[in-house]
Amino acid sequence: MLTNNDQALRDVKLADLSVREKIGQTVVLLSGRAQEIEKHGSLEAFLDRYPVGGFFVGAEIIKDVMTSNGFEQVKEATEQYRAATRIPLIFASDLENGCGSMIPGLTKLPFPMALGATRSEQLAYDYGKATALEAGLAGVNWTFSPVADLNVNRFNPITAIRAISDKPSWAIPLLKAVVRGMQDHGLAATAKHFPGDGVDYRDQHMTTTVNSLTREAWLAQHGAVFQALVDDGLASIMTGHISLPAFQSQTALGGRYLPATLSAELSDGLLKRQMGFKGAIVSDALIMGGYLKWYERNEAYLHTLNAGTDMLLWPELTYFERAERALETGELTMERLDDAVERVLRMKRRFGVLAAEEEAPAIAERGEASATSEPAYELKATESPACQADIAAFAERTAQSVAEGALTLVRDEEGLLPLASGAVRKALIIGISPSTADYDDLITLKEAFERRGIEAELIRNVWYEDLIAREPEVDLIVYAPILRHHHPMGPLAFSAEEASACWSALTAGRDKSVVASFGSPYLIADYFDMAPVAVNAYSNVPSSHEAFVRGLFGEIPFAGVAPVDNL
Repeated sequence: MLTNNDQALRDVKLADLSVREKIGQTVVLLSGRAQEIEKHGSLEAFLDRYPVGGFFVGAEIIKDVMTSNGFEQVKEATEQYRAATRIPLIFASDLENGCGSMIPGLTKLPFPMALGATRSEQLAYDYGKATALEAGLAGVNWTFSPVADLNVNRFNPITAIRAISDKPSWAIPLLKAVVRGMQDHGLAATAKHFPGDGVDYRDQHMTTTVNSLTREAWLAQHGAVFQALVDDGLASIMTGHISLPAFQSQTALGGRYLPATLSAELSDGLLKRQMGFKGAIVSDALIMGGYLKWYERNEAYLHTLNAGTDMLLWPELTYFERAERALETGELTMERLDDAVERVLRMKRRFGVLAAEEEAPAIAERGEASATSEPAYELKATESPACQADIAAFAERTAQSVAEGALTLVRDEEGLLPLASGAVRKALIIGISPSTADYDDLITLKEAFERRGIEAELIRNVWYEDLIAREPEVDLIVYAPILRHHHPMGPLAFSAEEASACWSALTAGRDKSVVASFGSPYLIADYFDMAPVAVNAYSNVPSSHEAFVRGLFGEIPFAGVAPVDNL
């Protein structure tokens, strides 16, 4: 058994761990400090009983800090857990577009599809590097990103702008560069969601979805993406609640194909054995509908571990006792458990959670060195404020460079752009989004106009009669539609008041109107096909708002190229 004094950079061998501690290494819990302390008296007591391998930080914190300093709370959480544990922990978060969307106070990068529109491997590397450096400041050393899915189905409700492209030839070099940027700077990367989301039109949060590609098509598309990342030294892969019938023969519950999170054919047979993945497999969250509907909860966890998953994301704590019983009855073998734990310990050694077995650094663990790679940046607990400011500045520059490089002009039929300086005195911005949070974030678009001395009014939705009344008073009308994953959960489609706003759009002032999608790029074809001027910015973040306004006035070119078809 380890003691509290043993946690500072030392190695932990499999033989050092008790059976319960081995089981714990296969668990990633959702951070819940207040509840853990309330129930067990202290974090030390909680971690002594449940010696988990890592924590997901963000959800507990996000609930309480949207108007406060989230970065400080995340940093405090990781520090408190580190001080309380006997076995060094790894800390994960969903840093899909930089750290700012999960950790308020850090930088929001444009979403990956914006990166795809730049088609720049250097920007992709910087994207990963900026994410890693800011994550390190908060104590996070594992990210459940990048999203490696291909947005094959334009109606998929959870990929869209989270995906770089719908084409493997476009996505692979950029994803490899992102991963290298992350892992060269101490952040373990996770490609998700194996075997690939973006084909079905349904959402795995609600039901098990299906990647329906043939074997040949999958090997050329999603399979090619994951294989390229495996071959390049990717640390971990997240399996989804997604089936892949072309590679499965086993069915359950009325002939349905199991999702990858429950399927040994996909997790062990295809990913580990056929594709040669030596890293750690982590499941997607085990609270999702695509998982919960298969088996009783504790039985499902055992199926998942036996299927080849090495770390379970958010199981109930009853998993510990169920796994212990399974070892006694033979339902779980020590060989399978030890394999999972060894993979977890290797990842921890590689990214500085545990001391490396050899003196040589193991972070750049891949076949060939990247032309854009550089020595790992070692973050220390005593990081100076000046250095933190440098990291923040680098992240902000990266955000702006990606946003500007992504800006894609879909069309300008009348040659309206660039707008002449001084030609716009008053602008009307019409935000169209079912998400109040996304609408509120458009304030930085309004501010970008105001910094140029333009009076700007921001309203949510519009009816054509109001538009007709307002139109004579303004020089420019900007429609800012936003649809993106889970804002709210459901199809990527407008309804209710947003549908009315699309109905009314362009019925007055068409010659001075610009449509700019700050979310799904498919919105223009679906709702604004009559717009004479249309732009895709791909992200509702401050850097994308600033880039759009700069593009309008000719301060930067529209350099982006659409990374997906069917626009």
